[in-house]
Amino acid sequence: MNNDVVRIREFELNGQKFRVRVPLSIEAENIYEKTKEPDAALLESKFKEIADPILKNKESLEKESQDFVFTDNDIVVKGQSMRELAKNKVSTELRIVETFKLLVPADNTSLADLTYEEINEEFPLPIQLTIVKKITEIISPGYEENRKK
Repeated sequence: MNNDVVRIREFELNGQKFRVRVPLSIEAENIYEKTKEPDAALLESKFKEIADPILKNKESLEKESQDFVFTDNDIVVKGQSMRELAKNKVSTELRIVETFKLLVPADNTSLADLTYEEINEEFPLPIQLTIVKKITEIISPGYEENRKK
């Protein structure tokens, strides 16, 4: 018996068939850990991406608005930490990438080197989230019901 074939499930989305490899428990745990505590360098990079445009206008923003609070290592906009926003964005992108890597390409190529940028070029965020939800439902059939409890 070929365990890899047994672990493949299928679903359909808008007439398109997708094949998904059900991860082993250790693989699922690794995905969870990777998204729970993203790499510090990745977080810093995403924070800079978000913060740099704001920092360019720091002086005028401080004078004109009380919505911006600048600290030594963060910017808070209307009570929302930009560091926390960066962490949430990185975690979401990692979850999307790691979940997409469970897809089985029709030509059996590897998705090991797949990046979020590649996914984002092909699919808008709402479609990405729909595909992730479908993959999660197919690999963990009772997940949504258990999550609501």
